Formats: sequence, structure tokens, C-alpha cells
Amino acid sequence: MWYEEQKSLYGELWVNSNRLFVQADGKPMHPDTISKWFVKFVGNIGLPVINFHGLRHTNATLLISQNIDIAVVAARLGHAQITTTLNFYVHPVISHNKVAGNVLQNLLLAPKN
Repeated sequence: MWYEEQKSLYGELWVNSNRLFVQADGKPMHPDTISKWFVKFVGNIGLPVINFHGLRHTNATLLISQNIDIAVVAARLGHAQITTTLNFYVHPVISHNKVAGNVLQNLLLAPKN
């Protein structure tokens, strides 16, 4: 709806950039603009600071940890090769899984005082 209102407002001055984040006239927004806004927003609402690109990594890691097919995750990330997704996300998740298990075991089996 916002896009349609802006297109109507700007008329033939509207720039159809086919981008999600645009300026008021449809021109692409500088990539740093949304990143800076997002870091400030997250800080203001009291969440741990994560940059905008970090959401991409969080998305992939959460999907893989829930056994979503790696081809689906790769497609969502826009990776041309599934091996890219495997290299960046699956191997680190597997290696951290053992560490996480050990931490949980230590928490649950800690001596009671």
C-alpha cells in the first residue's frame, strides 16, 4: 500500500527499482541506511545488538537446527551452490552441537548444594 501511495504521489518521477527498501521516490536506499537504522532500533527496544545482515545468519542457523532441508535453506539465502550453505552453516552447527550438549549436561547434572 505504501508503495502504491508513493507511486501515485511521485507520478512519473517515481523510480521503479524493484527493491524492498527504497527512498520516498522509489530510488534504492543506500545499504548502510537500513543497517544503521536496524542497529539503533534493536538497541532502543532492549534486544541484544545484531546487525541487519546478522538476521540472515540467524535465519539460516535456526532453520538448519530445526532440520529444514539444506536445499530449501540454500534457496532462501540465494546460494547458487548448496555447498556454500553447507560450508557456512551446517559444519559450524554440528561442531557447536557437542559443545552445547556438554554445557547442558554440566548445568543439569551439577551437584546440588
